[in-house]
Amino acid sequence: MKKPPLNVFASDQPIGQIARSDVDEDGLLFTYRNQCTSAQAVSLTMPVRTDPYDSMSGLLPIFDMNLPEGALREQLRVRFAKTIPGFDDLNLLQIVGSSQIGRLRFSVEEKPEGSGAGENLSDILTYRGSEDLFASLLQRYATSSGISGIQPKVLVRDQSASSVDRLTHRGATHIVKSFDPAAYPELAANEFLCLQGASKCGIDCARARLSENRRLVVVDRFDMTSDGYLGIEDFCVLNALRAAGRYDGSYEGIARRLNNYLSPKHLSNGLEQFALQVAFSCIIGNGDAHLKNFSVMYRDAESEVSLAPAYDLVSTVLYIPQDTLALTMDGSKRFPDRTRLLKFIRTATGKSPSAATRLLEQARTGAQVVIDGAHRYATEHRDAGDFARKLTGVVRQGLERLSYITPTPESNP
Repeated sequence: MKKPPLNVFASDQPIGQIARSDVDEDGLLFTYRNQCTSAQAVSLTMPVRTDPYDSMSGLLPIFDMNLPEGALREQLRVRFAKTIPGFDDLNLLQIVGSSQIGRLRFSVEEKPEGSGAGENLSDILTYRGSEDLFASLLQRYATSSGISGIQPKVLVRDQSASSVDRLTHRGATHIVKSFDPAAYPELAANEFLCLQGASKCGIDCARARLSENRRLVVVDRFDMTSDGYLGIEDFCVLNALRAAGRYDGSYEGIARRLNNYLSPKHLSNGLEQFALQVAFSCIIGNGDAHLKNFSVMYRDAESEVSLAPAYDLVSTVLYIPQDTLALTMDGSKRFPDRTRLLKFIRTATGKSPSAATRLLEQARTGAQVVIDGAHRYATEHRDAGDFARKLTGVVRQGLERLSYITPTPESNP
């Protein structure tokens, strides 16, 4: 028996349906409703039209963008695969469709479903119990967490009075991230310290807080307004790729896409912010700055488009010493030296050599903030000394590549 279509909503307004093809068993068709306006387009890459969009196989990139991955996907697969025959990505999208990053929602019903109750964030941040808090959150919020990424994470709504009073919608307000301490020691602190450094050097970042037990990072959603959510599209979507293609591309290619999609008033700053993010990532040894970790945002498909704040900034070389860049730069995935990185900054932004050098200097100051933060963290948490030494060593190596410091034996992680 053919399964019912999945209704698609933008800012809670019905705009179309995803249906299974009658011709191709793996094909999925998206069709706009007749009364849709151009501002209601699901993606900057998919203008409103009469003819359906044929995915050819699987979900179209904008619908694939927030599919759960890693631990979250496995939790949902185990929970639903036995009861849903032929469990596939469309079924997964239906399950998590009530709560997504961005403005789109999905439901077989005529109205998008609410995302349910929430948590008091202060309780999460101060939790000191012996039970695994994140495992409990995953069990409760897996079905309302339309968010991608291999790192374990869920979407939650802060139910504290200060949060509820300023919001008129009932959706999730924060991302709660966890990690496997055996595989990635102190990953939460890693991300927290790197985001602090990025913010200090002038990068617009998502606000993040580290839980007192150091097991969780709680990130404010930057796509949220007082009455709903902004449209978000990562560069897999803008490059017509599904999530599996996140490592297929170049940083120069992202800059070209920014020229195509950013509104004129946001273009110069967006290119500068992007180049600064890449430079900072190179210094801290972030080998995971892939296509899905850069996004644009907008209120609707006809409004101004700007670069989204930085998110998911970590030092991956800390755990994978031989890691490389996620995307190519000047045709290579090797972490760049000073000459190559300055060439990239000039290519991406059109800035003069002196202006490009100033941007690189900004990234350097942010990297020093990471080093200083690691030292403080080790002082506050005596069992974190090894992590702090390794993170400091990785960042110092990044500075060495850019000729900011002379290599010394102590700089090795």
